[in-house]
Amino acid sequence: WVKLLPQIMSESSRQPANPADSTLSDLLQRVSQQEQTLPLLMDQLNAAHNRYQQLEALVRQIHERVTQPLPQTTRSEPQAAAPVASGPGVPVPTETSHFRPAISPPSQTFSGEFEECHSFLLQCRLAFERSPGAFPTDSSKISYVIGLLRGRALRWAEAKSHCAAFLAGPFDEFLADFTLTFGQTESVSDIGKRLWNLSQGRRSVADMSVEFRTLAARTSWNEEALIAAFMEALSDRAQDQLALCPEPQSLEGLIRLAISIDKRHQELRRPASSARPAPIPDRNLGGLRSFSETPTADEPMQMGRTRLTPEEREHRLRSGLCLYCGQTGHFARACPALGKGRAHQ
Repeated sequence: WVKLLPQIMSESSRQPANPADSTLSDLLQRVSQQEQTLPLLMDQLNAAHNRYQQLEALVRQIHERVTQPLPQTTRSEPQAAAPVASGPGVPVPTETSHFRPAISPPSQTFSGEFEECHSFLLQCRLAFERSPGAFPTDSSKISYVIGLLRGRALRWAEAKSHCAAFLAGPFDEFLADFTLTFGQTESVSDIGKRLWNLSQGRRSVADMSVEFRTLAARTSWNEEALIAAFMEALSDRAQDQLALCPEPQSLEGLIRLAISIDKRHQELRRPASSARPAPIPDRNLGGLRSFSETPTADEPMQMGRTRLTPEEREHRLRSGLCLYCGQTGHFARACPALGKGRAHQ
């Protein structure tokens, strides 16, 4: 039993397991698991970051669309609601959600009139600028223009459409071909000749002034030259009436004065049936009558003087002059010259 004693003593001398060792083992195992999980978390974080960048780019794109003019009213509703979903830190314009562009009327059709070519192309160009989303390609612009053609202009487009490149574009080449066919290109000298040879004729001054302004806008004449051209275009009667008025200081003042005088002349030339009835004399006026009535015994035709011509009579009435002596400051009924004439009788 002595031989077995060291073995027994060695077995009995063993110590129980240390709890710290088991805890350390658990920690090492957890760290190992976290090391395995960390790459997965990094992948998820990168994916979230990429989604955030995509969302930020989308918000920026929506913001740019909202700040631009809206092409159509139907598209304004979702664009107006886009700023609500924008993230923090992104400036959101609030004014654009309260205003909508007015719906423009459709462009007028074009039948091939040379003088209407540039006006028609102007309407089409404004339609393209107003709704750029509706005309993203050159072929869509060409189709829009051809859809408004009529008559010989449409026949020209039909003949050109046999070439596939004609409908496909580019739009600049189509526009150049269209202008070469239907557009009259006038030089500055040609426009100047038309402006200088312009005549009122039987038209009113207001009607003639529209054509004058249109031609004047296409020239580089100074205001003095335009005033001289406008005076030259007026009729002799209008020029004579303007000669009795103070000279206007500007072209616009001259045009307004000429239109006013011509309008007054047209009113005076209305037939007697459309004229206003003569006013009923008031007892308190002592028999005072309107100066537009027929001449009385006080007028020159009955006082040994020459009867007034209609033009002179109209001029004196318009200028407030005496019908008897032609002076200012009194009327024919109280004319000093009339009193002297009666005294000599």
